[in-house]
Amino acid sequence: MARDGLNISRRADGWFQASVELPKGPDGKRVRRSVVAKTLKELEAKRQQLFKEIEAGAIKVAPKAPTVGEWLDRWHEINVTSGCWKPATVRNYRDCINFYLKPVPVEGHYKLGEIRLSALTVEHVEALLKVLATEGVTGKDGPKPASTSTQKRAWSILTAALQVGEDRGLVRRNVAKQAKPPKVTYEERPVLTAQQATEIMAELKGAGDWLYPLYVLSISTGVRQGEALALRWSDVNWETSEISIEGTLDRTERTTVAPKTLQSRRTLKVGREVIEALKWQEARQIYFGTGAIGLVFTADTGSPVYDSTIRRHWADILKRLGIPPMHWHDLRHSAAILMLQAGVSGEDVAWRLGHSSINMVVRVYGWTSTKRYESAAEAMTAVLS
Repeated sequence: MARDGLNISRRADGWFQASVELPKGPDGKRVRRSVVAKTLKELEAKRQQLFKEIEAGAIKVAPKAPTVGEWLDRWHEINVTSGCWKPATVRNYRDCINFYLKPVPVEGHYKLGEIRLSALTVEHVEALLKVLATEGVTGKDGPKPASTSTQKRAWSILTAALQVGEDRGLVRRNVAKQAKPPKVTYEERPVLTAQQATEIMAELKGAGDWLYPLYVLSISTGVRQGEALALRWSDVNWETSEISIEGTLDRTERTTVAPKTLQSRRTLKVGREVIEALKWQEARQIYFGTGAIGLVFTADTGSPVYDSTIRRHWADILKRLGIPPMHWHDLRHSAAILMLQAGVSGEDVAWRLGHSSINMVVRVYGWTSTKRYESAAEAMTAVLS
C-alpha cells in the first residue's frame, strides 16, 4: 500500500517497509534501498536516517557486476583505444567475440555473454569449448563445428580478457586458464604442383595479364598477399635482385601497416623470372601512369589492388586451366612445399616465409616433402650397408 504518497507498504509478516530511491548507478539505472520496521514511527526514523547517510555520501552505489559480454566489449574497446592492435586484429577479435564467444550457450539457455563476470566458472569455459568443437555456430547450412584454430583463438581471447579483469579486481581468478586449451591440428591443404604453377604463369604471361607479376612473385617467394600488395618500388633493389618486405596492406583500411610479426620484416633474394616480371610491371605503370602512389601493384585507377579482385581473378584462372578450387593463401603453401621438395632447408623456408620458427614449417608443411623422406631412407640404407 502507499501511505501519504510515500513508498510504504505492509508485508505479510506485519512489518512495515519503505523504499528510498538513491542516485542513479554507473549504468544510468535507478537504484532503490529499502528499510523495514515494526511500527510506522520507527520506519520513518530509519527512512530519515537513510536520507542523511545518502546526502553525507556514506552510502555509495556499488557498480553492477558486468556480464562476460559487457566485459569482452569493454576489453576490446580498451585495446582499440590504446592503439596496440592493427586494424586486422581489431576486426578479427571483434568477429570472434561476436560469433564464437558471446552467443555460445554454456548453461542451459544462458549464453556466455549473459553470465555475470564474477559468476563465470571453469565449467562455463569447458562448455564453451565443447560447443565450439561439436556444434560451432549455426550458418546457412546449419551447425558447423569451428576449426581447431578458431577454438584456440576464442579461448586465447577469453583468457586475455579475463586476465585484465583479474588484474583490475573484477574477478578473483582467471578461470579460462584452468580449462585445457584446444589443440590446433593442421589439415592437408590443396596445393599446386610444379607443373600447375608453371602452367599458370605461362597462361598469364602469354595473355599479357596485368596480374602476371603478382603471381610470379607470390609463387616464387611465398610472400603473404598483404605483403605483396604493400610492396613499394623503393623496396626493390635491381642491382642485387632483392626485395624488402617492410609492411602489409590492410584489406579494409587500404593502408600499409606494420608486418604481421618482427620476423615478417625481411629481405629476400629473388630469381630472374621475378625481376623480369617486376620490370614489365614498372613499364606498364609508366605507360598507363598508375604508379603515382609508389606501390608496385596498382589497379588501372592507380589505387591499391582490392583483395576481392585478386580472389575473382584467381578463381577464374584455376577454372580456365581445370585446376581444383583453392584459396589464394594456398599459393603461399604451394611455394613452401615446392621449396621443400626442391631440397631447400626448413630454416631457409621459414626465413623466406617470415615465420618466427622452423617449428611452424615442420608442423604445417613437413608432411608434403616426400623428397625429405626419400633422402632419409637413402641415408640410412648407406649407413646400414
